[in-house]
Amino acid sequence: MSDMSAKVEETPKGFHVEGYEKIEYDFTFTENIFDKTNDGLANEFLRLNRCLAVMDTNIFNVYGQQLKDYFDHYNIELKVHKTMIGEKAKSMETLLSIVDSMTEFG
Repeated sequence: MSDMSAKVEETPKGFHVEGYEKIEYDFTFTENIFDKTNDGLANEFLRLNRCLAVMDTNIFNVYGQQLKDYFDHYNIELKVHKTMIGEKAKSMETLLSIVDSMTEFG
């Protein structure tokens, strides 16, 4: 959940802006997340019946087929956006490619 708060005050020469965004969420650790008998992950996507996964290419190479098989088993549309990891990959180009995938996915 996100809660944004901001205030603007006039100053003698302009404005003072102060704000923050509180972000709060939980993590759940699950063993064998892609085990087809474990429907926990699938249940998170059943309402929309689709998933966009943004992941590092190395992780995809290790878990990609299991991920595809899992979502196929639950008949949930899966799109995977693969990206590189590391400092050199942290660029505007990388960010925009992720945004483009999100836009295409709707």
